[in-house]
Amino acid sequence: MLVLDGVGHVYSAGTPWAHRALHDVNLRLVDGSRVIVVGPNGSGKSTLAWILAGLLVPSDGRVTLDDGPLSIAESHTAMAFQHARLQLLRPTVADDVHFGLDIDDDAVDRALTDVGLDPGRFRHRRIDELSGGEQRRVALAGVLARKPRLLVLDEPLAGLDAPSREALVQVLGRLPRDLTTIVVTHDTEDAERIADRALVLGSGAVTADGTVAEVLGAAVGP
Repeated sequence: MLVLDGVGHVYSAGTPWAHRALHDVNLRLVDGSRVIVVGPNGSGKSTLAWILAGLLVPSDGRVTLDDGPLSIAESHTAMAFQHARLQLLRPTVADDVHFGLDIDDDAVDRALTDVGLDPGRFRHRRIDELSGGEQRRVALAGVLARKPRLLVLDEPLAGLDAPSREALVQVLGRLPRDLTTIVVTHDTEDAERIADRALVLGSGAVTADGTVAEVLGAAVGP
């Protein structure tokens, strides 16, 4: 279980430029939870995402995974960013999925298949030849190949055309059910297809928490 107890964060603490981005966030997620986090710009979504991914240590409170500090469990967490090109560090698709992992070619092919990319077509493609949506799916394949327990996605659908968006929504909807997934986004159109629970942030605090239908209502469509 992932637990946040009284989590808050202040940037540039102790300086004249100190800014509180989060305060008193309490959250409990059982394994396999699928959560969408929404809120306006400046609400603390990205700060929360970085904390959940183990990339930022909160100023206040405690984050634990199975009762141990999340910082010790970082190998169990993974994050994929909106600007996937910045996360893709090798020239070809297969090289990038393989990067830093002790896995064979079959495992690379399985990861590509899991994100809806045909290994025969994409394995040797150069990263710079891919569309934005394809790059995001390659980045996702790379993090899934690490077999994380917790996956954090930062604005995965932003800026995609309709076909690329639909392809990625389908991938997110069929992620392994034992994988805890947290999607940080402004986009709620397909929320019920990718999440069971919705969390709304406002001014750094949780203002709503419940099922997608309860929290987002008409915003998620029929």
